[in-house]
Amino acid sequence: MKQKTTLFILAMLFAISTINAQHVELKQVVPQPFTGISGHSSPNGSCDTLNIYDAGSWSAYYYDYRGGGSVLGTNNLTATKDATILEDANFFDVNGSDYNFISGGLVYFSYANSTLTENLNKDVVFKIYDDASGLPGTLLSSVSIPLSQVHQDVLNGKLTEFKLGTPIAVPASGKFYVSVDHSNFEWKTGKKDSIAIVATDNHATANKAFQYIKDNNGNSWMPVPDFWRNADGSDSLDVTLFIFPYLQNSLTSCEVLAVSMYNFGGFVKDNKAYLNWSTATESNNKGFYVERSKDGRNFSSIGFVKGAGNSSQVKNYTFTDDNLKSVGTTTTYYRLKQVDLDEKANYSNVIALNLKDIVQWRVYPNPVKDVATIELNLTTSSKVNLQVISRDGKIVLNSDKGLLNAGVQQIYFHTQGLAKGSYIIKVKAGTNTYTMPIIKE
Repeated sequence: MKQKTTLFILAMLFAISTINAQHVELKQVVPQPFTGISGHSSPNGSCDTLNIYDAGSWSAYYYDYRGGGSVLGTNNLTATKDATILEDANFFDVNGSDYNFISGGLVYFSYANSTLTENLNKDVVFKIYDDASGLPGTLLSSVSIPLSQVHQDVLNGKLTEFKLGTPIAVPASGKFYVSVDHSNFEWKTGKKDSIAIVATDNHATANKAFQYIKDNNGNSWMPVPDFWRNADGSDSLDVTLFIFPYLQNSLTSCEVLAVSMYNFGGFVKDNKAYLNWSTATESNNKGFYVERSKDGRNFSSIGFVKGAGNSSQVKNYTFTDDNLKSVGTTTTYYRLKQVDLDEKANYSNVIALNLKDIVQWRVYPNPVKDVATIELNLTTSSKVNLQVISRDGKIVLNSDKGLLNAGVQQIYFHTQGLAKGSYIIKVKAGTNTYTMPIIKE
């Protein structure tokens, strides 16, 4: 692993400028010196903490907004009724590297607090997105950490560590974004939740920072220089956030995960959604909050299912959403928030259940680099078998997935051991057989 014992040597420096399309003053402040990442587990061997070695030569700043709060974090832009910053993200490109999976990361916060003690229970959500033409695209995974934990990390001089419930494949393009979502925070009289993310000095690096902004035109992702700039275009804020993803070569090259899920699915009948999922192993598992959304982005909890705590056997879980009709949409989205006994949380993949007919099956992504998802719409409980067949007719992968419940089911298969080229995916589900060509990159 690339790592440096002492990361950031900082000098106190203050600068005032008028960067921002809104003609506001931007205060640039260097935080107190930070030395090392003691107290955090660090990947090793075939794992790496991306950019953390390079950060040893970066000057570290946080950027205060004149009206209060942080430019890169929670701020007081709503006071001008111009915009609200909902998320801050950093861009990464590992194309051509040996990295196959993202398992978590570290984020350097200069402060994290709230004027209301109870608001320290609010979650900071860390998200991974793929790339969509130079902006964050599809949400790949997320995990939440209470603001209180981030606050304690800052007090102890530590970076905040987040770990995904399951490592996710690096997108085929090698491009992805790591985001800090603080959209549930508030900034108004008597109620101020705040975080500030450390970044490089202005223009010290090519801009890698992006923000998800809500303004009069709606919600959209923007590169930081496109928003924080002089009105006359003479200067802009070009920075890289101190976000360091954990990357690894294989699923097993780092650490054993607390909960290993191998399927999550459901179906709709009589205006009710019947969800089911299974775990292969559990460690310190308190249980699962079932979350629902109309748009696939904004989720709220609708119930809790107690976990097994510790288990090395397959455990099956179910949950019924009796109030589906009240949602008022054709498609409803669900995800699971798995919570440990120490309140650390991880999120499952998102599934979409439709009141109308949906496709019987699909495979994505295609082409695939490392991990593909097969989504099946099973009319009845069925034994499922997966085969990958080479162009010369040889079966190069054969996997029984066992008996899966009726409804939409997601199953996953890893292709790291396959040579690049074209293959046939063959899925047997009960008496039905489905085939589809797929490209391995």
